[in-house]
Amino acid sequence: MKPEKEKATITLLDVRMAVSVLICYTAAMLLADVAGIKFTWGNYSLEILQKMTCCISCFLCCQDNTKVSLRAGINRLIITAIGGIVAIVIIALDCVIGNDWVEMLMIVAGVLLTLFLCKLAGVPYINARIGCVTLILVSCTLNSTARIWYGVFRLVSTLFAVLVVLLVTWVFDKIQASRAPAEEQTAAQ
Repeated sequence: MKPEKEKATITLLDVRMAVSVLICYTAAMLLADVAGIKFTWGNYSLEILQKMTCCISCFLCCQDNTKVSLRAGINRLIITAIGGIVAIVIIALDCVIGNDWVEMLMIVAGVLLTLFLCKLAGVPYINARIGCVTLILVSCTLNSTARIWYGVFRLVSTLFAVLVVLLVTWVFDKIQASRAPAEEQTAAQ
């Protein structure tokens, strides 16, 4: 017997994610593209609020209610911090050593260290894997010490997105709670 397929519908959670993405993307765009506020390091012009990081954090943190979204947001901040700090250590060592083969070995060791530290911090294992994504992005996206600033702004962007998700989820929770008594009265009549 085949399991029934779920109906393809847009849920309230989907709408919350979309609203969170809209707010994050708009804020990042207004800051960087409209106001022209970016951070310059060498040849790099870095977004302080990274559009991609903010939006991805919305998808990973937005849950069915504020309490669960808060837990997901805290986990996201923990894994981003751990992956970013491990990457910064690798970058600092790479700037001194300057050998691609050694950097590769440091990244592999960094993956293991990130997984270990995330487990030690008590985050779910799938989140620990996402911490490794942060490690790879921060250590491999740019060159030189600009990678450190990329990592810092990645954490800033994640924090901003978590706050947006919590606000959006809280507002949606309040709206649903205020509608529930009215719907119950209507059903009772």
